[in-house]
Amino acid sequence: MLVVQPPSMRIDMPGTTPHEEHLLERMTMLENTLARLAERLEQSLKLLLRQSETTYSNHALVKSLIEILNECGVVDNGQLESKWRAECQKLNEPAEKQDQNNRPTKSRKTKRKAATGG
Repeated sequence: MLVVQPPSMRIDMPGTTPHEEHLLERMTMLENTLARLAERLEQSLKLLLRQSETTYSNHALVKSLIEILNECGVVDNGQLESKWRAECQKLNEPAEKQDQNNRPTKSRKTKRKAATGG
C-alpha cells in the first residue's frame, strides 16, 4: 500500500510557540468580548425600539385629547401651540448655550500680500 503525503506534512515542524499560543488566547478573549458587546447592543436596540413605540402611542393619546378638547371649545389650538413652542424653546436654550461655550473660537486670519517676483 502506498501512502502519499503532501510536502508540508513530510517536514516535522514543532507545535505552536508560546508566543503564538498567547496571541491565540488574546484573540479568543477579544472575540468573546466582541460577542458580548454585540449581544448588549442588540438588547439596547430592542429597548430603544420599545421606548420609541411607547413614545409614539403617548403622542397619539395626547394629540387625540387635544383634538377632543378643541372640538368641545375648551382649548384653543393656536394658543396651545404657541405655549408649547415657548416651553420647548426654554428647554433648548441651556443646551444651545452649552454648545456655544464648547465651540472653539475661530481666530482671525491675517491676509498675506501676494509676493511679486522681480
